[in-house]
Amino acid sequence: MLDYIPFDNSTRAPQEGVSVHAGFPNAATDGGPIALNLHQLLIRRPVSTFLFRISGSEWSRYGVFDGDIAVIDRSLDSRPADLIIWWHADHGQFMLGRRQALPSDAAIWGCVTSIIHQTRKA
Repeated sequence: MLDYIPFDNSTRAPQEGVSVHAGFPNAATDGGPIALNLHQLLIRRPVSTFLFRISGSEWSRYGVFDGDIAVIDRSLDSRPADLIIWWHADHGQFMLGRRQALPSDAAIWGCVTSIIHQTRKA
């Protein structure tokens, strides 16, 4: 079973920078840390990307655990080995599965592009 997580793709992380000064280079700014932006790393097409929380342990042998977040891109064409989200009409819920193992009447909803796994709960 999957629960939809509302995703506001209009928000962006603020851009932080270092001001530029004339004169000798500032050693403190050379090779400084670069801020990571998970939005840029995990989401290629914000308009067609959705987040779902995984519930259940059926996929734990593949490294997908209860509480993980699946990043879904609806604009991708699925391949046989892709992990996908599909609508199970008989159960009235979204399901996780490999495309090659789905029932013939399965309604594919989108492709899983990433799984976010939190190792330590807050």
